[in-house]
Amino acid sequence: MPEVRQEHGRAGSAGDGAQAGFALVEVLVSLALAALIGVLMVETVRVAGRTAAAVAVAEGAGEVQAVRDHLRRTLGTLASRHMDGSLPVLQGGPDGLSAAIAPDRVLERPAELVASLAGVPRGGGAFDLVERQIPLETLQGTARTARSEVLLGRIAGVAFQYFGAPAKGLPPAWVAQWGRTDRQPDLVEVRIAFGPADRRRWPPLLIATGGQP
Repeated sequence: MPEVRQEHGRAGSAGDGAQAGFALVEVLVSLALAALIGVLMVETVRVAGRTAAAVAVAEGAGEVQAVRDHLRRTLGTLASRHMDGSLPVLQGGPDGLSAAIAPDRVLERPAELVASLAGVPRGGGAFDLVERQIPLETLQGTARTARSEVLLGRIAGVAFQYFGAPAKGLPPAWVAQWGRTDRQPDLVEVRIAFGPADRRRWPPLLIATGGQP
């Protein structure tokens, strides 16, 4: 009888050791799974962050391209001469310009208008690129209605320069001011700067205006 009790005791000890071993394995497996899930969650957050950044860059690039296309269409269709004959078709300086824009049925612009572009301060050292359009009405007494639109917001600065003969008898050159009444410049360059943390980019933009009317 005592020998039988000793065998039962040894069997019980072996069973307890096996259970402890299984419990340890389960803990190790659980820790490994938890670590794997943690790694996957961190990677998911990183991928989501990169995706959001890529989406922001794409949206910024699309916004910039739309403004560049708009400026090409606008400044590329200058009127051949100003309606009243005394003002220049395009008058500009380094920080803004004003131009007479010809009618264009394709662009749903039925009448000549004056469009101005300038950087308008918005506070904190930032600017908005604002376009202002004023239709020129031929009927006496018709009121002129102006429309303003922010083309690009939160820019660091904007600059313009003009290529053409600044006066009769002078060779074409890049100048910071344009005000000839007898012709428009051959080219207008528009430069826009963004802040260091801004992901948008603006390559130099050259717009052919048509030159000599």
